[in-house]
Amino acid sequence: MKLVISGASGELGRKVTANLLEHIPASDLILLTRKPDALAAEAAQGADVRKADFAVPATLGAAMQGGDILLLISTLSIGRRVEQHTNAIKAAKAAGIKHIVYTSSCGIQPQTPSISGQEHHATEQALQRSGLAFTILRNSWYADVTPLFLLPAGLATGSLVGSTGDGLVAPVAKDDCALAAAAVLLNPEKHANAIYEITGPDLLTFADIARLCSEASGKPIAYINVSHDEKLAIFDAMGVKRDYEEGMMNDNTNAWASNEMITYEMAIKQQFFSICSRHVELITGQKALSMRDVIALYTK
Repeated sequence: MKLVISGASGELGRKVTANLLEHIPASDLILLTRKPDALAAEAAQGADVRKADFAVPATLGAAMQGGDILLLISTLSIGRRVEQHTNAIKAAKAAGIKHIVYTSSCGIQPQTPSISGQEHHATEQALQRSGLAFTILRNSWYADVTPLFLLPAGLATGSLVGSTGDGLVAPVAKDDCALAAAAVLLNPEKHANAIYEITGPDLLTFADIARLCSEASGKPIAYINVSHDEKLAIFDAMGVKRDYEEGMMNDNTNAWASNEMITYEMAIKQQFFSICSRHVELITGQKALSMRDVIALYTK
């Protein structure tokens, strides 16, 4: 069985690949990336590294030839993802792929205000209409964002500022997302036509997250709730662009487009992300890492 991994040079793609290589030979992997040189080490192990660009549909069909199962890791191109993902699904079917595993987002439904959530919903619909077997992994908000970005910001300013109110989310470790994806790919028939909520073990407000940051650092860090308009003004002052541009990354914030982030916070505040499952354990046999666990991994 040949497994195709899209976005294989990205962080999640690399983590999934590393997990798979603990169980199967590299020769069973077809790794798709816009930058094949970035996967030279995997190629040296025997993986078939192929150039593919979701923005160039003509590159996709040939890149997927010979594959059986595709892990479709969602792209970063806010505003273009539905078209890109739909093109990938069509190319996969034409190339003979039989099963697509898709990395979606938690709390997906038509009413979500989140721009990315709306795009994930449209992709899920396209996948379910495709006639292919599918598995949808609805990954919650990454817990890793806290020690990497929120904790340092909190230590610098003494506070975390957001517009999520009392909205709840069950942050999930990116490592657990990778473990779940790899487990599904290794046993696709068991997970055919399933939809999983990939979350951490605890529902938290951002005030709770600030408290955990304080606990880990020994420094007081408060959560300051503001309106969505006030948070948007903060992003504007930081120079974050409101609309997505391909490859954008702000040197000061490592942020996406602010319109996307604000609508994501709207969705959290309105409780679209108030979902906590044990699906990581169901799929992998291992308990999901908690937010406290993830902070400790990065700060020990």
